[in-house]
Amino acid sequence: MTNPGTSAPDSGSPTATPPGAKPSIVVRRPKLDLGNRETSEAPPIERYWWGGEPFQTHFLNALSSTFPFGEAFFVRSVRHYADRLEDPDLAKQVRAFAAQEGQHSRIHDDHVELLLAQGYGALETRNRFFDRVVRWHNRRTPAFSLAITASLEHLTALLARQVLDEEADWTATMEPRMQILWRWHALEESEHKAVAFDTYRAMELSYGLRVAAMVVSTLDLAFETFQRMLYMFWKDGRLFDLVAWARGGRFLFGRGGFLRGLGADYRAWFRRDFHPDQIDDRATIERLAPIVDAEIAAAVASR
Repeated sequence: MTNPGTSAPDSGSPTATPPGAKPSIVVRRPKLDLGNRETSEAPPIERYWWGGEPFQTHFLNALSSTFPFGEAFFVRSVRHYADRLEDPDLAKQVRAFAAQEGQHSRIHDDHVELLLAQGYGALETRNRFFDRVVRWHNRRTPAFSLAITASLEHLTALLARQVLDEEADWTATMEPRMQILWRWHALEESEHKAVAFDTYRAMELSYGLRVAAMVVSTLDLAFETFQRMLYMFWKDGRLFDLVAWARGGRFLFGRGGFLRGLGADYRAWFRRDFHPDQIDDRATIERLAPIVDAEIAAAVASR
């Protein structure tokens, strides 16, 4: 099943992954009222829902606003190869992956609706444009689409580890509904982080394409996130709020910052024998899953 036109298939060995069973991919269906619709019974989420900080809030707003079309792209990329998978366990994981990502698209679409109601209308136009672009890639460049999906799943898994970091407790100052949303999403990113990679490897696609995809994914995600943050700061009339930007820089890159300490795990992607499960998140998943499940159950019961 070697991809035509590529060389040096990805030869990551299954023995390179840590011992023990993979985490279960649990399909949860949270019902969160973000106060973004006329039928909402809860008040809308406040504008700066991450501890009153515009930078931190817009950093996750920007990421969240890309998820509705991005998660759908991931699902199409993996499903394109689903009927070629010979491993029934991986085929089952692909189905669970698709179901989880479908829920992510739904909830983050609600978040986008909230952002539109707050006055960030250009996000809708931009998302429609990118949805057309990624659909084209799904049709015309399926191997590269899968490589991009696997690389972005690695990046989001790294960010998920930060969100779930018990010591840093990043979610502590979030608005309660946003705490549930981001802990839930981060937990599920950790659960399914290897599915796209395993599909890529099962198709014997090339190491070189995997490397190129990570470079493209990193640059595109950083650029798009920053552009969207600039737009939201501009709409808030705070584009030149140097204090907010300086506090944001410390939040990301200062001592104990949100992106500090990710370099080694990020660079691991570029090893030929890399596998996502070499970064073992099972203890975090086991600790957080009961908490997240209880939060979702309580949110559903309150509706």
